[in-house]
Amino acid sequence: MNLTSTKTLFASLIAAGFLTACGGGNATTESSAETAATEEVAAMTYTVDPTSSVVAWKGEVAGVYGHNGVIEVANGSVIAEGTHLTGGDITIDMTSIVPLDSASFKDEEGRRASDLVGHLSTGDFFLVEEFPTATFTIKSQEGSKVTGDLTIRGKTKEETMELSSMEVTDGGLSAEGVLVFNRQDYDVKWVHFMKDMVLADNIEIKVSIKAAKS
Repeated sequence: MNLTSTKTLFASLIAAGFLTACGGGNATTESSAETAATEEVAAMTYTVDPTSSVVAWKGEVAGVYGHNGVIEVANGSVIAEGTHLTGGDITIDMTSIVPLDSASFKDEEGRRASDLVGHLSTGDFFLVEEFPTATFTIKSQEGSKVTGDLTIRGKTKEETMELSSMEVTDGGLSAEGVLVFNRQDYDVKWVHFMKDMVLADNIEIKVSIKAAKS
């Protein structure tokens, strides 16, 4: 073999090695992309179980005393990618308000929990006869903050819920979060008849839901 043939063979071997290396890199990159695509979490829809879900509420009067209780969840659905909420809505049955602060409503003092329920159901508060439900429609989640549209008395405003827990299993989803809203934004404008007793504008609700895969 002469010198020219040797140089030609050597150059061919180098070129072949270079092409092989490049081809292997592309294969690896394509394989990684395919793996990443496979690992993307699919969106799942969950149906809320009203019997295992509840909304707790709390309001205060000038920091002196407060009322608290629960409201039933009527229905709802939640869309999630893993533990990340992407959509859904929760409907609350405003006709099911139940006060739990029984110490503030003692029969011997002529006050009953039913009196508070009756008042909360009127136009002073939630006008339940005309607006029997309230809804929270989930729009997005960033970290532990869930943004959505809250609708009360036909008024809708964007609010943020702070998630305190979120769990997804093979069977379903459970989540809990707290949302504080200004009642004035929803035409809940009642003023206490005693000047020194001021009803706080902020009302806190704690939403606890359990949902099964649809």
